[in-house]
Amino acid sequence: MTRRQLLELSAGIVILGAALGAAAYWSRATPAGRPAAFPITRAAEPIAATEFELVDLAGRPFRLRDLRGRVVLLNFWATWCGPCREEMPALGTLATELGPRGLAVVGVNYKESKSGIEAFLRERQLSIPVVLDKQGAVAERYQVYALPVTVVLNRRGMVVGTVLGGRDWVGPDARGFLGQLLTEPEA
Repeated sequence: MTRRQLLELSAGIVILGAALGAAAYWSRATPAGRPAAFPITRAAEPIAATEFELVDLAGRPFRLRDLRGRVVLLNFWATWCGPCREEMPALGTLATELGPRGLAVVGVNYKESKSGIEAFLRERQLSIPVVLDKQGAVAERYQVYALPVTVVLNRRGMVVGTVLGGRDWVGPDARGFLGQLLTEPEA
């Protein structure tokens, strides 16, 4: 085996190890070894969501507190993010199907132009509300350092989970998880 072949093999092993490590990190189950029907990182105790105010694509103010009483998926995304693009149609389906039961899906766009976002939404025929995090300040407050990230809030405005990476939001596990949250009382 030549030196070059050995280096290529070593680089391949390192890349494979990094990919497996990232996959394990993003798909890990709940802490303390409890199995999760839907792969999501759950807080030991729900914590109050950080309030924020941004503007939507029409320039209207959006306040998180206005969604109190609903289960909320805050999906931090960008049009350049491949996994974001893949999961966005499923989030749109959830918003349409579970919205009447009390689910609110909000796309929090990370530092992109309004025109680019609107073109993406038109192309994909999506109608979920999108707010503009132009400076990335809200993403920073929610400790979002990669995309996509979805923060799940219960009806009381408490963070009950965080999803790193894309998910099958219309699959039975996600629907079961969200269905459970939707049946919980507000107070």
